[in-house]
Amino acid sequence: MLQARGRFAVVSFAFGFLLIFCKVAHSQDRTNTFPTSTGRPSTIPRACGDHRNAPAVGPPSVSAREADHSDKLCSELVFDRRVTTSSWHANEREEEAADPVQEELKAMGERGLMILRARESVVEILEGQNRCATWFAQAEPDAVSKFRSLHYRIDESGAQYTSKIQGADGKWWYEQPYVASSIEGATTGATITINGGGAFFQLRSGLRVVPIDGGPGGPGVSPTLRIDFYMGGTLHAQVVALLHELSHIAGLLPADGGNLAGRELSTQNTQVVLRHCRAQVEAAGKHQRLLLHRGTEVFPRSNQ
Repeated sequence: MLQARGRFAVVSFAFGFLLIFCKVAHSQDRTNTFPTSTGRPSTIPRACGDHRNAPAVGPPSVSAREADHSDKLCSELVFDRRVTTSSWHANEREEEAADPVQEELKAMGERGLMILRARESVVEILEGQNRCATWFAQAEPDAVSKFRSLHYRIDESGAQYTSKIQGADGKWWYEQPYVASSIEGATTGATITINGGGAFFQLRSGLRVVPIDGGPGGPGVSPTLRIDFYMGGTLHAQVVALLHELSHIAGLLPADGGNLAGRELSTQNTQVVLRHCRAQVEAAGKHQRLLLHRGTEVFPRSNQ
């Protein structure tokens, strides 16, 4: 009797041990997890992709619910990438559409790109925290938007010669070709006209001598064109020219004139602009932001 009970106890113990072992093994087949630093299991992530037709290799690593959650995350990730890419292209198109003047200037060729380069420098000045921007803000609270709205025209038939004229006192004075013109107090979207033969584009011009007695004049040595003491055709001269015209449009300075007194007033107006903006004009060539178009430098190199 004692032997029978002993055998039964041994059999029961062996059977119980096998039953526990099978449950543990079955449990390990159902969830394939690894311990973390906090003692919590972390499910093995699956790579994004279609796994419905993938061959079964070994026991499944995730439950059906976890698989559905993983597929959902993958779908959201792919959708987010598509939305992000689409938004980037949409923003790029919006930026181009928001500045039609930029496209107009690019279509004008090399000289249009020179205007664009100077225009970008002026925008940087007006957007900054500096004395020049503060001066324009006194008359035009949103000077940047007003300036960006302005269009440009190149006067192909403008004066191309510097006149050396003898005054009544016998002294000689010089009259350079006009640089640019605009309407005083003009509204948003107005036009700045730039003389194709003036100091905005040209370093030199031809010379015509006009004697006081009205006698025959003649050509002379080709002089260097300047705006204040900035040489013609340089970025500094171009920035000064655009700031000068913007000052008229904003109503900060009186209109220049076509006669001798008007030309002197124009010179004085330029000096007023530089009194407020010279530091920013000087920095324009150093800090200018180069625009790139498909990996190619858009702007021609200046004569500085």
